[in-house]
Amino acid sequence: MSRTEPVVTRDKERTRRAILEAAERLFSERGAGVSLAEIAEGAGVAKGGLMHHFPSRDALVYGVMEHCAVRMWEEVRAHIDLSEVRAGQFTRGYVRALTGDSDYLSSVYSPTGLIAVFGNAAEVQDIFERDAALWNAAFAADGLSTERVLVIRYAAEGLALAAGSPYVTPAALTLGRAALLALAEPLETPA
Repeated sequence: MSRTEPVVTRDKERTRRAILEAAERLFSERGAGVSLAEIAEGAGVAKGGLMHHFPSRDALVYGVMEHCAVRMWEEVRAHIDLSEVRAGQFTRGYVRALTGDSDYLSSVYSPTGLIAVFGNAAEVQDIFERDAALWNAAFAADGLSTERVLVIRYAAEGLALAAGSPYVTPAALTLGRAALLALAEPLETPA
């Protein structure tokens, strides 16, 4: 009776995602100076495997930032309450995701997160510009005034950046979140 060994197959997309997640984690933990060899080791691949997917450090940084942009959209969409069928639904999901309901966004917006590490890197500016256009369009279609959305959106981002610091206690985060969610409700029109 012969034993058959399990066939190990390579999954390009799984390997690519493992590299991106390892790079994201290591950049967040140790800054932009992490070596490609360390990232490959963190992803469980050879450096040549990393280079197959990302032929340069710039390509990897670009890939990580693109990955983060997609994940942010996924997180916000996951925090939209589909039972709230009224103006501001998207904005409320954004507030929820950025003010504590998303562990992923909490790490991205932390003082050592990727926004701090690569926030103004020239090689990712086109990602930021495309992503900003998508966010702006989604907020514009949400049914709230531009002025209210600007205040809510950037206040939520500010809370996300300060969360976990001595400047924003958990109680203050809860209060700020409640205020932003209330602002994201449509204004009642007098009868």
